[in-house]
Amino acid sequence: CASQIGPGALPLETVPSAGLAIRPREERGAGRALERLAAALRRLPIPVIGCVENGAQILDLRCLEDEAAFTTNFAALDLGDDHELA
Repeated sequence: CASQIGPGALPLETVPSAGLAIRPREERGAGRALERLAAALRRLPIPVIGCVENGAQILDLRCLEDEAAFTTNFAALDLGDDHELA
């Protein structure tokens, strides 16, 4: 993936990065599934903010400094009854 960098409301510069893409299993209802995932990520003990791009929730890992803490935090993810994500 490419990370946007730069100041202001419209950063235009990008740098190469690595990302984690999470996609719904089914196309039907994909938008709702991605919205629920984004909300669940924001509710984590350490909120995780990603972006939706090409039908997937993208988590840019460029600034990830502590993989163990991220993994522990991510383990607390509660999607409720939503099993639409692959």
